Amino acid sequence: MAAIFSQEAFNRFAAVLERTETLPRPGLEAYQASLLKRLVSFAFKNSPFYAERLKPLFRAGDEPDLKYWRDIPILTRRDLATEIDRINPVNNANEVGAITARQTSGTTGAGLKFRTCDIARFAAEVMMHRLYRWHGLDLHSPLASIRFYSSGRRNYPEGITEPSWCLGQSAPHYTLDFRTPIPDMIEWLVRRRPKYLLTFPSIAHDIATALNANGAAELGLQSIVGISELVSADTTIAVRKTLGCDILRIYACAEMGCIALQSEAEDEYEICEETVLVEIVDAQDRPVGLGENGRVVLTSLYNYATPFIRYEIGDFATLSGQQNASGRTLQKLQRVTGRRRNALVARDGGRRWDDAVITPSLCQQLPTHIFQIQQPAIEKIDVSFVSDGASSRSPQKDILADHFATLLGGPIDLNVIPIDQLPRGIGGKRERIISAVTAFD
Repeated sequence: MAAIFSQEAFNRFAAVLERTETLPRPGLEAYQASLLKRLVSFAFKNSPFYAERLKPLFRAGDEPDLKYWRDIPILTRRDLATEIDRINPVNNANEVGAITARQTSGTTGAGLKFRTCDIARFAAEVMMHRLYRWHGLDLHSPLASIRFYSSGRRNYPEGITEPSWCLGQSAPHYTLDFRTPIPDMIEWLVRRRPKYLLTFPSIAHDIATALNANGAAELGLQSIVGISELVSADTTIAVRKTLGCDILRIYACAEMGCIALQSEAEDEYEICEETVLVEIVDAQDRPVGLGENGRVVLTSLYNYATPFIRYEIGDFATLSGQQNASGRTLQKLQRVTGRRRNALVARDGGRRWDDAVITPSLCQQLPTHIFQIQQPAIEKIDVSFVSDGASSRSPQKDILADHFATLLGGPIDLNVIPIDQLPRGIGGKRERIISAVTAFD
């Protein structure tokens, strides 16, 4: 990054976040509004798309009036795909740093192309530092990352070792491509001896399942940072039982960077309000109430290269109504429930998310944690599972059928399908629930 994104600048930004996260709500909201006004003013002047889109904010003059914020139409993924050339500004300010091209992972289809800038990446780095600070990670100890790397160069047996994993801190960062077989991952981790591991929760689950107590002790991990996937209850239990550590949860995406971080004080997310505006809305685009589930709409406060303003990412989440036990004033998400396609649809049109579907009783019926539940039609469920070789037990179809019939509100046609392997998506994610049924909104 350029000199303006130096270690000194990083330290200043991190210090600011330590102050803003405890501000009284009016002060925090004023801080966020100042960033939002700067962003929309820039986009209105420099983006052909937003010159039309943001007119409601500028009806009284050159100063944006945020009381008209909800008059701005929500930006969809289709808009991003078809209008990206008009969305991208024709001019960019020098202070945002270098502009680079990015693309989403394409889990549900072709990846979407967009641009990002140094200042947006810088903000994401500082938010990761916030997570490490909250949870007391030692920035001078080694961390390993097993994830998707587009270069294809981080291969077993060595991977690539980088000099740091947090800006300005000197500590080995061991990196390995996720397509490495699990036994080789374990051998690599034992050889590298990182204190922390950043990876997909499903990979952490695979590692935990493949190890015994002696192997877990040899690994010696103290924390795992889960990325890209939701952390399911059975994964949390398996990792804690075998590896003796917890998975720290991050809610993030390629377009935004960090959106919310798991609190160290409770099992909920605290929103990164200083870098992203998060709205949770219902089917009529109205804000949901506390404790209610809705669609996630995001505005990146630092990406000037491709402004994402009221962007519907496709996720659903639930606003928390609980008081913040950490003492911070950041808004909270009770949970992130996932994409529309990652929920089964009941006969009444309601969604059944993973916590309702993947219950302990369901997991006990399957001989492995590697499975996928598909819903090709409202009354049809296919359960595919990979045997882990440790059990010859077959699922009891009648018990599974009763589970899904109760869950979905009527008889279902159930297929139970043993498979040799369950491939991961292009970006490395493993989806446990995929529904082809469109739920009513």
